[in-house]
Amino acid sequence: MGSGFEHAALAVFTTLAPMGAGAFIVLTYAFLAGKPDQAAAKRLDRWTALPLAVLAVGFTGAFMHLASPLGAFGVFAGVGSSPLSNEILAGVLFVVAAVIYWVLGLAGKLSEGARRAFLIALSVLAVVFSAFCGLAYMMHTIPTWNTPTSIVQMVGFMVAGGTVLGFCTVGFAQVGLPKGAGTVALALTLAGVVVASAGFGMQIAGLEGIRNIWGSAAQLVPAIGMMLAAFAACGLLGAVLAYVASKKAFAPALMVGSCAIVAVGVFVARIGFYGLFMGIAL
Repeated sequence: MGSGFEHAALAVFTTLAPMGAGAFIVLTYAFLAGKPDQAAAKRLDRWTALPLAVLAVGFTGAFMHLASPLGAFGVFAGVGSSPLSNEILAGVLFVVAAVIYWVLGLAGKLSEGARRAFLIALSVLAVVFSAFCGLAYMMHTIPTWNTPTSIVQMVGFMVAGGTVLGFCTVGFAQVGLPKGAGTVALALTLAGVVVASAGFGMQIAGLEGIRNIWGSAAQLVPAIGMMLAAFAACGLLGAVLAYVASKKAFAPALMVGSCAIVAVGVFVARIGFYGLFMGIAL
């Protein structure tokens, strides 16, 4: 048992890495629906460094969680049998594909068709990566985490965080989008918040039926309900800010605020999740 803050580095990883990955879903929307001209496409390619930087910070959190950073290479030895190894592999595959896309875009080596195919593939990989982030915690020895809602939460966090970060990137790149882009930003962010809140809420609802020799899992984090509410409130505020920002071509200042608020909300939820650690016998 613990407060959850002992896993703060992992909380950084599971907050920021899916957020960075999810931003590519919005980049896909920007190129498919917005159809930017060559100059706008170049600006957006340059600003793609932003979600990649968020990804990098997220993965730094994962490495900081290790007792020895050099032990990171040993993680891949369990691919296929270890959920954690599978999660890291999915993340690395996404990062490699995203970096290749970014480099080719900066070099002007992507045709319109190749760019679209690349972005669609990255969007799918972002969902797969976030799902594996949740799957990594489904282990029978930790019944409080061993639930499909762990996956549901992560996909929701990815959509909510990735949406605001993606539109923030679009705002910095000054790329024009269709008239309904603000509604898309609002709808996607809210969808992510609803999915993540539902997943987290269902996990919390099931805690009373989980016990070990020390007591009920419902007693692990007394403020867990407030943490869920905090995430939902941050997500709602972030969605509203994104919608307001869309009226000003996704004003970067407002979008940065939206990203920060949503990220804080997700981080709080992740700390609550880790605080629910309870082994079968301990």
